[in-house]
Amino acid sequence: MKNVPVPIIAVDFEGSRSVGIVEYGAAEFFGGELRAVRTRICRPDSRISERDRALFDISDADARACRPFSDDIDLFVDMRRRGVFCAHNASVEDSLLRAQAVSPGEVPDFVRGGTCVSWGPWLDSFAFCKNAYPSLDSAKLSNAVDALGISGELDELALNFCPPGRRKWHCALFDAIACGLIYARTCSSEGFEGVTLAWLAEQSGVKGASQRDFGQLV
Repeated sequence: MKNVPVPIIAVDFEGSRSVGIVEYGAAEFFGGELRAVRTRICRPDSRISERDRALFDISDADARACRPFSDDIDLFVDMRRRGVFCAHNASVEDSLLRAQAVSPGEVPDFVRGGTCVSWGPWLDSFAFCKNAYPSLDSAKLSNAVDALGISGELDELALNFCPPGRRKWHCALFDAIACGLIYARTCSSEGFEGVTLAWLAEQSGVKGASQRDFGQLV
């Protein structure tokens, strides 16, 4: 990531529009390495159903003992001011975040220059996998991680950074680290060490960002 001058911050939320954000994970990658993480469980906006509890592995009682996500809006504003957000199916994370805070205020647009008042432009690792790795059978996050051979590194990072019991899929920080690793390891692949943020953004579905055509990986 030598030509990516700002952190790429992978974000994942567990929740829905009805219950809000019940867990967040943020994994900050810079220079190809995981530099910092943030994660916690949040008080829901409404009762967590048994179906959602089975998916998130977070009970309504446990979540209601926590502070609401709104207490950490300033943290997300600060992260967005310093770097670019990425997520797998980024429109979902953007929607959940905007439901809590419509805008971070005026922040740098690191991809296209100038400033903007949005949480984006987001790098979408789902779109990135489809565009940069067109031979993948599936761009689903778990499938892409396996196909790209980074599952071992993900497990090691999860052991070091994720809370006990949250080192698996559908846990916010685990999923966020997986998303960020896709970009970090792409940038260390032979022939792709010089990719720019603009190229990553274009492959991630951001229009008008490309500066150089690095082609496709596989």
